[in-house]
Amino acid sequence: MSTCSSFNRPLLSIVAGFVTAHAVVAADPIKLPLDRKGCFVKFLGKTFIHDFHGEAKEFSGNAELDPEAVPPIQHASLHFAEAKLTTFHEGRDKKMFAWLNPTAHPDAVFNLEKVQLTSGDFKAADAQHPASFRVAGSFTFNGVKKALTGTARGWRDKNRVVVQGDTTIDTLQFKLPQIRELVLTVETNVTVSYQFAFELPPEYSSK
Repeated sequence: MSTCSSFNRPLLSIVAGFVTAHAVVAADPIKLPLDRKGCFVKFLGKTFIHDFHGEAKEFSGNAELDPEAVPPIQHASLHFAEAKLTTFHEGRDKKMFAWLNPTAHPDAVFNLEKVQLTSGDFKAADAQHPASFRVAGSFTFNGVKKALTGTARGWRDKNRVVVQGDTTIDTLQFKLPQIRELVLTVETNVTVSYQFAFELPPEYSSK
């Protein structure tokens, strides 16, 4: 037994050193705050008579930069204040808030969980030549959480990473009733267009 223990001590020391070294190298992801000046969230609703446009006026969040990942941004969390949505029409907004009930569910939340590069060079991408990605995550709306996937475009803009895309949300999946008023019926699918800009830390912004 003593011979076996003596033989294993050097091996255990090597393994312990290996684990310790990798623990030092593996740093926590870096939080990237939103640059609100470079962001927008707009939505398009449709009725059988006409379309209407809307916008999210208040949202917050951040992305996580992991230098070891490909691409390096794999996770993000974004919160949208439902009471700050607008369709730029006071009467229509009142009906929208009665439909949404933002007092009970104040925030819509998107959590990005996976990003896969589908085309382009994310290291050299710019606004004229963005890289394309497949994104997956979850969206919580009206207190209901559902998986949400789609495509996005991304590029580097000096000290920022910019992500842009479109997605469609079926409000019926989030237990919101279809709006019907006399001859006016609103489609349940809402098209959302977005752009988010995340600020890079100084040590990365110059690279």
